[in-house]
Amino acid sequence: MRGSVCLLLAFTLCVYAQDSTNSMLRPDGFKMTSKQRFQALIFTTPGYRDEALRLVIEEANHVAQELNLPENLPITESKLVAAYISPPRMAQHLGGAIGNITTSNYTYCVSVGNKFSFLEQTHLEQGYNQLRTQYLWPMSRMDTNAAYQLATQFLAAASMDVAALNSNCIVHINAFTPEGKNGKHFVPVYWVHWLSKDPAVRGSVAEVEFIEPTKTIRQMRVTKSEYILRKSLEITNLDFLLSQTNSPTDSNAPPKQ
Repeated sequence: MRGSVCLLLAFTLCVYAQDSTNSMLRPDGFKMTSKQRFQALIFTTPGYRDEALRLVIEEANHVAQELNLPENLPITESKLVAAYISPPRMAQHLGGAIGNITTSNYTYCVSVGNKFSFLEQTHLEQGYNQLRTQYLWPMSRMDTNAAYQLATQFLAAASMDVAALNSNCIVHINAFTPEGKNGKHFVPVYWVHWLSKDPAVRGSVAEVEFIEPTKTIRQMRVTKSEYILRKSLEITNLDFLLSQTNSPTDSNAPPKQ
């Protein structure tokens, strides 16, 4: 997951470094050069990073409590195994993707509209073989109705707008069938997807992956801000934080005028 985030950020950097809109002006009214646009896009300060990280960690604690996740609470910076905070202009261009943090158990992303929108269990891919060994049930035990109910409960607990999703989307439910579609067994790992009724919208608007017997969330994602009822994270002293640079020669300093 973090690798895909890095690729997205690298792609965005290239786009804005080479083809950014010419409407970006310096205070003196002149257009920025490509280098200046690039510098403006990646400009950040330690103060901004620390405050944004604090807010993301605070939000992750709320999510972990709401979803009763197996975390050692409270989550603190010293317990993180990874963290990424987007530069503020980058976050704006990415639609409110402030950043993400990773504990030994989950990655929490604030990536849509400055709101928490994505949760993923660490070592997600490696877990499928273990689950296949632990659970291999006959197909007669598959219960998509129970899976749907549990998925909606997870989304509601995280303050996602389940009613609007159900109204505007089509629900698809799949289970892990390691023997193939015509196999005799399944593993009670369910994926519940909400797909927009608008054919122009590709991919899932929302999705939840979980282990039904243990009610363990493996992944949750909502891609549209209008379906996220949580408050946006707000950095109220942004101008001050961005004025606190380490040095006038810092490579992350704003472009010279």
